[in-house]
Amino acid sequence: MSLSAGSRAHSPMSSGRSSPQPRRRIDEDPTKKDPKYKRFSSSIDRALALFESNNLQEWADYISFLGRLLKALQSHPSLPLIPSKSLVAQRLAQCLNPRLPSGVHQKTIEVYSYIFSLIGRDGLNSDLALWTPGLTPVLSYASLTLKPHYLDLLERFYLPIGTTLRPALKALVLALLPGIDEEGGEYFDKTLALIDAIRKEVQDDAYFWQCVLLATITAPARRQGALAFLGRRLPKLDGTARNGDEGDGKTEEERKTEADALINPEPGLLVRAFCAGLGDEQLLVQRGFLDLLVTEIPLSSLVLQEKVSKTDLELLITSAAGVVMRRDMSLNRRLWAWFLGPEETNSQDYFEKHGLEALVHGLLKMLDMPDATPVERARPYRICLSLMDRWEVGSLVAPKLFLPAVESLLTYEQSALSKEAYAEVFRSASMFFDGVEAGLIWGQMLDKINAAFIIGGESAIKHLQTVRFITRTFNVREEEMVLVHAPLVVLAILKYLGTDRKNENTSTQELWANGFLLAEEIWELVPLVVLKPLATMSPLNEDLNQSVLETIQRFYKRDQVRSTDGSTTTAPFQLFQVAEWIFKDSAFTVQKALEDNTNDVGIRCRLFVNVSRKIPKISDWSGAKSLISSFLSKLQIYPVPYDALRGMANIVAALYSKGYLGVNDTDALVASITNGLWFYLSPDAPKFHVESVKALWNLQNALGDRRVEAAVATVMTSNSVVGAEPGRNFAVLWVHSVGGIGGNSYHIMLTRPLFLFLDPLVDDGTEMSIFARGWLQTLPSINKLFWIFVEKLLECQFLRDPGERDGNGAPRQRPIFAEDDCLEIATYYFQTLLNILRYATNNMMAQLATELVVNGDESKAAVLRECGYEEDEMTLQTFLAKAAVRAIDGDAGKQPMAERVSTLHKMALSVLHQLLLSPYSKSLADLELEDILIERLISVINTKETYSQVSLLDVLHASLKLSLNRPTSHLGHLRQLSRGSDPSKIGPRPSSVSTDQEKMAPPPQFAPPQQLLKCLIGGFSSVSSRPVLDSWIFFLGECLPLISDVIFQMLIPLVECLCNQTKITFESLKAVFRDTEKLHVPESGGKSPESTLVALLNGLEQILAAAHERLLIEELKSAGPKSPDAQSGGFFGNMVSGVFAAESPQSRSAAANNRLTVLLCFQDTVKICYSIWSWGDVNNNNGNLDAGSKESWGYTSLRMKGRARRILEHMFAAETLECLETLIELWPGRTAPLGERKVASIFRLVNVLDGSRPKHTIPAIFNAVYSRTNPGALDPSRRSTLTADLSDVDVVVFLVEYARSLEDDAMDEIWADCMVFLRDVLANPFPHRQILPSLLSFTATLGEKVDNTNFGEQRRMRKELGDLFLRMLTAVFTVTPVGSRPLEPPPLSASSDRGEHEGETRHDRPIKSKAIPDDIVPILVSIIPELRKVVVEPDRVITASVSISTSLIGPIFRSKSFPQNVSSALLELVYQLTRLQNNQKAWKKELSDVFLDPRFFHSPPALVKEKWVTLARQYLLADRERMMELLSRITPPTTAGVLFGVGAASARQEADRRTALNLKRIAFLIFAAEQDTFVPKLTELEEKLVELLSATAVSSPSSATRSEVYLVLGALALRTSPVHMSFLWPLINSELTNALIALAPDGDPERTFNDASILQACKLLDTLLVIAPEEFQLHEWLFVTDTIEAVYHTHDWNPTALVDQVAMEMNILGAGGGSRRKGIPAYNVAEHGSGGKGGRRPWFKGGEVKGENVDMRRDLAAPFLRNLSIATYEGTYSMEKPDFVGVEDAMVADLFEEVAP
Repeated sequence: MSLSAGSRAHSPMSSGRSSPQPRRRIDEDPTKKDPKYKRFSSSIDRALALFESNNLQEWADYISFLGRLLKALQSHPSLPLIPSKSLVAQRLAQCLNPRLPSGVHQKTIEVYSYIFSLIGRDGLNSDLALWTPGLTPVLSYASLTLKPHYLDLLERFYLPIGTTLRPALKALVLALLPGIDEEGGEYFDKTLALIDAIRKEVQDDAYFWQCVLLATITAPARRQGALAFLGRRLPKLDGTARNGDEGDGKTEEERKTEADALINPEPGLLVRAFCAGLGDEQLLVQRGFLDLLVTEIPLSSLVLQEKVSKTDLELLITSAAGVVMRRDMSLNRRLWAWFLGPEETNSQDYFEKHGLEALVHGLLKMLDMPDATPVERARPYRICLSLMDRWEVGSLVAPKLFLPAVESLLTYEQSALSKEAYAEVFRSASMFFDGVEAGLIWGQMLDKINAAFIIGGESAIKHLQTVRFITRTFNVREEEMVLVHAPLVVLAILKYLGTDRKNENTSTQELWANGFLLAEEIWELVPLVVLKPLATMSPLNEDLNQSVLETIQRFYKRDQVRSTDGSTTTAPFQLFQVAEWIFKDSAFTVQKALEDNTNDVGIRCRLFVNVSRKIPKISDWSGAKSLISSFLSKLQIYPVPYDALRGMANIVAALYSKGYLGVNDTDALVASITNGLWFYLSPDAPKFHVESVKALWNLQNALGDRRVEAAVATVMTSNSVVGAEPGRNFAVLWVHSVGGIGGNSYHIMLTRPLFLFLDPLVDDGTEMSIFARGWLQTLPSINKLFWIFVEKLLECQFLRDPGERDGNGAPRQRPIFAEDDCLEIATYYFQTLLNILRYATNNMMAQLATELVVNGDESKAAVLRECGYEEDEMTLQTFLAKAAVRAIDGDAGKQPMAERVSTLHKMALSVLHQLLLSPYSKSLADLELEDILIERLISVINTKETYSQVSLLDVLHASLKLSLNRPTSHLGHLRQLSRGSDPSKIGPRPSSVSTDQEKMAPPPQFAPPQQLLKCLIGGFSSVSSRPVLDSWIFFLGECLPLISDVIFQMLIPLVECLCNQTKITFESLKAVFRDTEKLHVPESGGKSPESTLVALLNGLEQILAAAHERLLIEELKSAGPKSPDAQSGGFFGNMVSGVFAAESPQSRSAAANNRLTVLLCFQDTVKICYSIWSWGDVNNNNGNLDAGSKESWGYTSLRMKGRARRILEHMFAAETLECLETLIELWPGRTAPLGERKVASIFRLVNVLDGSRPKHTIPAIFNAVYSRTNPGALDPSRRSTLTADLSDVDVVVFLVEYARSLEDDAMDEIWADCMVFLRDVLANPFPHRQILPSLLSFTATLGEKVDNTNFGEQRRMRKELGDLFLRMLTAVFTVTPVGSRPLEPPPLSASSDRGEHEGETRHDRPIKSKAIPDDIVPILVSIIPELRKVVVEPDRVITASVSISTSLIGPIFRSKSFPQNVSSALLELVYQLTRLQNNQKAWKKELSDVFLDPRFFHSPPALVKEKWVTLARQYLLADRERMMELLSRITPPTTAGVLFGVGAASARQEADRRTALNLKRIAFLIFAAEQDTFVPKLTELEEKLVELLSATAVSSPSSATRSEVYLVLGALALRTSPVHMSFLWPLINSELTNALIALAPDGDPERTFNDASILQACKLLDTLLVIAPEEFQLHEWLFVTDTIEAVYHTHDWNPTALVDQVAMEMNILGAGGGSRRKGIPAYNVAEHGSGGKGGRRPWFKGGEVKGENVDMRRDLAAPFLRNLSIATYEGTYSMEKPDFVGVEDAMVADLFEEVAP
């Protein structure tokens, strides 16, 4: 368990039994030859040996050691040298361990004091870097008793050395700052005085202040002390005396010099120090630095305004503004005081002059951070919101930041990684928006609009989009906004848009269109209730009218400052006055657009309609006539552009409703608009159908009369129309009107056009008649058509009830028609009814027989009762029959009326005849019509002229029927053909012919005319036959029973023709709705694409149904009787029964060929139907749909989708297996890798098909699998013909995804079938070896779904499923072991042996590609998290886990190709296993073996960081003692037996290899663990490291393992809190020092450091400088120049930092040093220092280049050492965060560096 920061609970820690051999420093004195010195050295060594003896476990042992050491030092006081001084300094530093008690520390300080007194000033001067590191951390943890001794030590010995302290000045400042963090502390004054004394002794105020500022930046824990020092010693930057310092005797010149020292050589550090303090986590620190800013560095000071760069000033001001995020009043009060200046100044002018620009620029930079996190993105918005609390600041900042803030949010909306991230930023932006005044918001929006229209340019549209983004996104519905600003802005936009446009181009037109859209969106904000005319309204001045735009602009350019009472300046115009101008301007823009033929006329019209609806009538508007005149002029064009036409229709409706237009004004408009809209009702181009019908009904509802109906009737009877065009357009109008747009009042506009449309039915030879007949036969709303007839017949009051009838059915008193009765009207209605019923379909007659006349309408019921129709539940059929009887019963009163009455009787009889021919006429029997109709019956009227194709078809059809002497009844004719020959009419069968022979005899053949097939194909293919295509399809349906005997010979050509025509028509229909400017009208020959498509699909359905029915009859005749045993089998009960059954080769071949023919046709039809169905699926729409015709597209696609679905339902019911295989073949997911298979529309289709329920689909999929894996075991009737190009893998992949898409409740239907299937597979798994992994996934899916349901015997079922899963898992590893195939997907030939099981049909057919079976690893990854749901019991979970581990994971880890064979999916599988509870047995041993495998460190670094680190973390949680076990594997270095003898070198190398591997394992586990995981083991770890660091070049293991030791230290630095690292710094400092010295010439005479060790030491130093632990900052001056001297130094500067000294000695310091090698990158301070976007980055990236051409010292170490100091300083100066990710990547690259074999 890790300790919290600052804990001191640890017992004293020993430094180990042995220590590294000290290295001779560059400036170390040579060994003295004096015998006295040798004795002195011997006594020191004996004292130091006590530390090495491993007996220092308690604090008393340390006291004893220090006493012995002090006694040894005192034994020769005359010698001013310290033998083994490096080791002595290291041991003393270790004795100052913060975990040791204060007594040990005091004794250590006593030893230090004696040493310093012994070596004197010169000795300390020369060895300052040796003795100082151990003393610098003391004051941060020193007790009260220790502090005076420590301060006395520094004062007594350090102050006298004066300027020599310069290199260690920053460290000394950091060391003393903890002593002044409490201003009331006992030693506060003494510590402060000591700092002042050091400052004086250094004799360089500028350098001193730079060190203090650097300490403030880099040490957050010591920032409180720095604040206290700055508060007392920070000089006045204006050269004046501080409060209380007037009597210090300093002159003004001296104070100015002190002030200059603070900001020389440049003031950047001062700014960054304050930025660091303002960003501190402690509130008191932030408050203190704000106080300093207010008192010492006011915003108006010359330093900030002149000497500090603009960038630095922006940084300081934005950092100060950031304190408002704390929401603390004390901070805000100080911030306002600094921003607004002294009280005697004008606060707003002061801030505007000195700080506004910098604050705005700084916040703009914060807004423009593309790679920022959501929290960082939201920060500037929150700052701006808080700044709004002070109007002096907010009123200046908001205008400059409002639009950039909005644009930044708009950009982020498009680039945000997730909706949640954007929502977080949006919340902050929305709060800022709500805090801005409405006038400012709309003024800024107006500026954007002005820039768009006046300035223009490429960004003009973007300006408008920004304004639209504001209105759509933010709250702009406040009262002031919608009452004042929204109308003004709309008026301004219209003024801009009303200007003349010159040099129009496409971009200008788009800009204007966007402007009108914006005006429309803003106008929607204005509420209706507020736009009321005022009682007193100021007259409109012409000058004011001309300068409205200038007035609005002046209004928004005024200062948005609230008055003392909180009110704001009122609007420049009254609201209704503004609304009136908007109305007139919008009307003017519409008129202008119509005159100039602009493309945005539709948008303008829509805006004007919306404006007119909200504004009461304007009495003095005189523009209506001119507007109407422009309408009439525009309507002269034919065709009128749709946008303009629809807009004019809506404008006319709106103006008429408001009273601007009268009846006389609208007569010509209604006719012209209706005529224009009629063009767009053409079924050839369904793009604007719904929109056009809505426009007509909008006009109808506004007018309230029947002028629209009259206009439609006029258009239909116009001489300019030809053919069936009026009827086809009316059909469109009817469908959409009765479908919901017209409501229950559809008859108001459709009655007269309906009768005009039905009139041509009298003449069969006209195109209109043919179309009307087809329309009636497919009309779904036929009941609404007959309701119109009911209403009209009820108006004929002369059709009275004759009253009581006699026994023959004749009325006792026959009604007499009067001369004034409108018999011709009734005759016309009956004539039209006759025309309809003549072509009535079964569906139409069924609706007549079932639809009620009243249908719940009481008004209709009352009218019926008034007319004598007493029956309330009367159907339409009954009513028409009674009305016809009433007409027939009436007689002519006088002879001149006879002809009129006779005509009425003929029509009524014809209607009644048609009703009686209906198959649903049974209900009319109750009327007893037989006697009534005896004398009134008439024959069917024959037409003389007919359309050429229809006539030919009728003749042909009649000749065929006559040849077979069949009845004329349509349904009777079909029924007789379907029943076949009547057995009763067949003579006796000869006894010699057996029953089987009769069944095997071929069916009788029917020979139709030879040209029939050619005729049918030609009719379907010809474009000219499209208008009568319904008749062709009807004709086909009538002919199918006649050609049933040869249907298989004609099937493929017919289906191919129909499919090709369906594809062509479907593409034509899709082209209609594409997003094109010009309306696409396909060449349909007079029939709409959708109607053609429906007709073709009807034909396909009919011919396939007939062929399949014939196929079933033949197969039933050829099938032999089944045994009772075979019939009683289970799911696969018939598998074996038919294997050895005798078959007739001839009959089997014929039946198989016929079935193959039918199924190939099924397959083509399924494909084309699915393409049609998926077009209607919104998710599959390709995105090029015209948005303006969305409603029409929705209607058309839904209709086509429904028709295709019905055909698919029928085919699925007939051949589920084959159709399902075709859909699987169409599914793109079957070739996608696991995890990327999206649930496509295929699954939605399968799940919604009525004939494809799971209980039918799942067995069909099982049959498809068996047909490909083991067809011999499947009953022949259940085998697939394999016409689809699918493999067993494809089918099983679909099975798994289909099972996942099912509802959980569907398990009840498919459970039994699934269990039988899985058991059968497991009984013989070898044929299914390729699909076993996928079947395992299928089994797991069943388990997950069963876990969510509750049916059957749950316990037994789940136990059974668990058993099957475990058996399946065993089969996967048994049938296809891991070693028999690679983990990667197998080659395409993996399933080449499948052909022998698939039969002849599959063998002969070419195979395009073989499917790749799914890898077991990702499947198991998806299963493991839900394993408990599948196998339920914990012991089974363990069993499955062990099986996976032993059969899959273990062999892979132990294979020869490890680790190259390890994938990310496999490691994810192991990770999922580790997450299962109580499952360590399954994976712990495998991971242990892997970590101990030397090849483990050849793993790819990317895979290590992604997966192995997580696994190691899980491993450590399960085995917490693994670290101790690894430490025990490391043996201490020894020289016994390896110096001489055979094999000494190889033994040493083997020991080095083992030790290096164990150290790498330790480093990896430390790196992978959580923070401070190994703090309890640090003692043992340090002991082992110290032992290894004592190794020499000839020991075993040797010093070659030092590089791995440094890796361990680097991992500890990354994963251990600095508070726990204190005791390791002496060791780290010593090793880094020795390693760097080894780089110098003759720096390593004993050859202890090799190149790898030196390189790793450099990397360790690089890591420490990047992550910058606070304790290490006390020591970094030993290695690098961490002060401003790294950048600013004199020409003769002599560095004291070890890195710079070594670099100088290596002759690489300066511009000319070093050499560039090929492949060695150049240094970049921005990359390695400040870090740019990634923070402070490490120099080394890990795994550096090694080889013959790379010299480590010259090519790697030299550039690093040469630039390290400046890179470190630049990183500190940039104030960037450490790049921990880069450091971790470098660590992983070093641990897992590829090693050549």
